[in-house]
Amino acid sequence: MYSSIPDVVVFPQTTDHVSEIMKFANAKEIPVTPRGAATGLCGGAVPLKGGIVIDLSKMNKILEIDLDNFCVRVEPGVIQNELNQVLNKHGFFFPPTPGSKKMCTIGGMISTNAGGMTAVKYGVTRNFVLGLKVVLASGEVLELGGKTLKRSLGLDLLQLFVGTEGTLGIITEALLRIIPLPEETAVIVAPFEDIYEAAKAVNSVLSRTVPAAIEIMDRGIIKAVNAYIKELKLPEVEAILYFEVDGTREEVQNQIKIIVETCRNHKSLNVQWTADSEKKLMLWQGREAAGGAIMNLDRRLVRVYEAEDVCVPISKIPDMVKRFQEISKKYGIPVGLYGHAGDGNIHSGVLIDVRNPEEWRKLKNLAREVYETAMSLGGNISAEHGIGALRAEWMGRIHGGGLKYIKKIKEAFDPKGILNPSKLGM
Repeated sequence: MYSSIPDVVVFPQTTDHVSEIMKFANAKEIPVTPRGAATGLCGGAVPLKGGIVIDLSKMNKILEIDLDNFCVRVEPGVIQNELNQVLNKHGFFFPPTPGSKKMCTIGGMISTNAGGMTAVKYGVTRNFVLGLKVVLASGEVLELGGKTLKRSLGLDLLQLFVGTEGTLGIITEALLRIIPLPEETAVIVAPFEDIYEAAKAVNSVLSRTVPAAIEIMDRGIIKAVNAYIKELKLPEVEAILYFEVDGTREEVQNQIKIIVETCRNHKSLNVQWTADSEKKLMLWQGREAAGGAIMNLDRRLVRVYEAEDVCVPISKIPDMVKRFQEISKKYGIPVGLYGHAGDGNIHSGVLIDVRNPEEWRKLKNLAREVYETAMSLGGNISAEHGIGALRAEWMGRIHGGGLKYIKKIKEAFDPKGILNPSKLGM
C-alpha cells in the first residue's frame, strides 16, 4: 500500500554516528526515516519523502544486565525474542510480547508502544521504559530517565518519546525494566458456540482474576488455522478463548479453577488446560498461527492491513464483534477476527482482490465504518500497531483540538520537519 525508495541507506553502529548523520541531514534539510526490522504494519518505516533511511539493525548489543536493579540496557536493534532468551538464563524476562517477537526490535517496540498477548496483566512497552538515549533532528543527544522506579520531576520528556514513531527523535539506547520469571505457567483453552457468550466470559474472568493473557479467535480464523495446520483439528465453533496464567503453583491452580468454572458458566464446551511444557506449546499453536493462516479463508484473495487493530472497553467487545461482522457482510469482504480479548484489542484479517480497484474502495469504506464504530463505543483505532502513514488522516478525528499542540511539540523538536515526515499526520 505504501512504497518509496530512499536516496541512501546508512547503518550506524553508535550514537555518535547517528548524531553526525542528523547534523548533516538537518543542515541540508534532507528527510530521515529511522528503521528497525520493518515489522510494522502501518508504513511507519517507509521513507515516503525519499532522503536517508537510518537502519539501526547493526546497533544490536545488550549493553548491561543489572539484576540488582531489575533492569537491562540495550541498543535499539536488539530483537525482543533474543533479549528474552538471554534474560531467561538469569531467571528474568521482558514482558511485552508482540506477535512479531522473533523479528521486531526494541527500538521499534518503543516507537510504537507495542503491546501483545501479555498486556492484560503486565502492560505495554511504555510501562517498562526506564530510560532512553535519543538523538534529535539537530544531532543533539538527550539522555532521559534512569534506574529509579519513581520520579516526580515535572514534565516527563522520557515518556514523550514512547509511541511517537521516530517523528521527534531517534532512539539509540534504552533502559528497560525486567521482572522475575514466574514459577509456573498454564494454558486453558475454552471453545464457545456463541462468540458473544465468549466475550462476556472475558469480563466475568477479569472480575475474579487477571490472567497473563486472554486471546480470542472467531470461526473464520479457526477454519483458516485448521486449513493451515491440518493436524491441529481445532473444534470449528463460533469462538475459542485462550488463557495463560502464571505465578506460584498454588496461584496457577487457583486461577485454572476460576477460569474453567467461569467459562463453563458461560456455556463453554470441553474446556482443556495443562501446565505441561510440550502440551502448552501445542495448545498455543493455534492462536499463534492465526495471523499467518488468514489467507486460507480464501486463497484467491490477499490479506491487507486495514482496520486491523481497534481497541474498545472490555465491556464493549461483544458490540464491536457484532458490528464488525455486520460491516464485513455489508461490503462482501471476508474478515476473520482474533486478538487480545483481555484488553479489548481486536485484530482482523481482511481479504480483498488487490487487482480490483473497486475492492480497495470498499476496503476504505469498511475501515472507516470500523474505526467510527470503535470510537463510538469509547475505544480507539489503534491499540498497538501505531498510526504511521496508514492512519495519519485520522489524527484530527482522534485528537481533535489537541492535534495543533502535538504539531507544536513536533516543531519544537524538529523545526525543519525532517524526521519521518508524513507520519502521525505531521
